[in-house]
Amino acid sequence: MAYYGSMRFDLNLKQLKVFYYVAKHLSFTKAAEDLFVTQPAVTMQVDALERHYGTRFFTRDKRGLGLTEAGSILFTYAERIMLLAFEADQSLLTLKTHPHGVLRLGTTKTWARVLMPAYILGFQERYPDISIHLDDGSSEEMALSVLYGRNDVAIVGRVPYDDRLEVVPFPGHEVDELVLAVHPKSPLAEKTTVVLADIQSVPLILRERGSGIRHVVMAAVEEQAVSLSVLLEAGSVPFIKDLVAKGAGVSILTRISVEDEVRAGDLCAISFAGEGLWVHVDTVVPREGYRSFAVRAFLQYLAEHGAEAPPVDIARQRVGE
Repeated sequence: MAYYGSMRFDLNLKQLKVFYYVAKHLSFTKAAEDLFVTQPAVTMQVDALERHYGTRFFTRDKRGLGLTEAGSILFTYAERIMLLAFEADQSLLTLKTHPHGVLRLGTTKTWARVLMPAYILGFQERYPDISIHLDDGSSEEMALSVLYGRNDVAIVGRVPYDDRLEVVPFPGHEVDELVLAVHPKSPLAEKTTVVLADIQSVPLILRERGSGIRHVVMAAVEEQAVSLSVLLEAGSVPFIKDLVAKGAGVSILTRISVEDEVRAGDLCAISFAGEGLWVHVDTVVPREGYRSFAVRAFLQYLAEHGAEAPPVDIARQRVGE
């Protein structure tokens, strides 16, 4: 017994399918051929359906099969039901081979600008029927957005994660180097490498709480037992770079985010000595629950082509940056 909302019905859909083919051909033999079953099996299903409703659906005489009034009524509905069943079957098969729908993707503001366009363009070239809604914020915010259903997938700098999230390194960009961004005329600009102790007394413009960069910096501060002179905290990387370019202080940012300014001579990027400072880039999805075809296709695309994404400069040109 099946239910539809508050209504219930006892119509056996398997028997209805058999009835449909018999009524369509007005032949038990042709129905059996279409259904790849024996003729006795077809007869048994039709007999069971007729017994259930206590009426005959077919007339049988020397001219062959015909439809009774009840049979004609049922065939009208059976045609519509079979058409809907066929459409549903084709839609699901098409969805499996040609995913479509919406992918809600969260990432940081920096990677939304300089890293993700290349991957998004490549993915949409392969799956043109999947539209992507891009959301940006701090790494912690984006990870939580996946946990609570605002986004399907997040690409973030590594922060402490909730156990309910599944995390894998982002292919092709598993880590991103952190550098000290300084004004070209700063005495620090003459150094080839620096350590955190070198900037203890220098005004530091620090990334906001929840940032993957901040998490790496604060862990290094604790490990190296140094103190920093934080001028202010900000979430906007362009704002931070502008302040550093005006000589207001220094900042610790990803190398990829300052490439243009370094090339233009507005900033200098200095590596940290030793093993350096690195932010790990992760792909984050819910550990449990349903994953749409769009999500699975995107994760598969990253696994197969993550390291082969077009160069960042190409992506910038194509998005008009």
